Amino acid sequence: MSASPSPGNDFFPQGPRMRQPSLSFLYRLECDIAKEEINIGAPHNAGIIRSIANIVRGSMKGRGIEGEVLPLGGADWATVSMTLDARYTVRTTDNHYLYIRAHGLYRPGTGTEYANHVEANPEMVPPATVSQDDVEFFSHLRIETGPGPYNWLNGLVCLGIMTCEGEKIWIDAYHLTNFPGVRPEDVVAR
Repeated sequence: MSASPSPGNDFFPQGPRMRQPSLSFLYRLECDIAKEEINIGAPHNAGIIRSIANIVRGSMKGRGIEGEVLPLGGADWATVSMTLDARYTVRTTDNHYLYIRAHGLYRPGTGTEYANHVEANPEMVPPATVSQDDVEFFSHLRIETGPGPYNWLNGLVCLGIMTCEGEKIWIDAYHLTNFPGVRPEDVVAR
């Protein structure tokens, strides 16, 4: 088995080289968050404040999957250090439910103008609009559902790539695979 090294990575451990997995597009989620966030103070002056942003509406669309984010069916319980912890429910167009949990990060991109502003003023409020040119805005997505036509989602390792503009957030979801172009199989408990 051969693998192509990652750009700029000259180190490979002993043993077989493994190929880099592929990312296969799963869906795009578009959602609106409430204008007002709930900020919770840090316990015992720990220095971390949690900010809760309720998801008020949204939609999901991909190949073989489409649905709506249930109104007030989720929120992001982020820390001000910008560790994301969002959970929400999607009802598919054929009336199945998906529970999605997104755990990730939001941080200024190295060397960006935004990073320079944050370094100069660590207390600055993040801008309302950011793109992949400004920030690292990624999440690990875990999708759960019951038996039925979306059972195959239960066994995926997914990555969310995000951008935001005001109260609107877009997430493109991809799943890792060694078999690009092949639809994942249903998860079967044994």
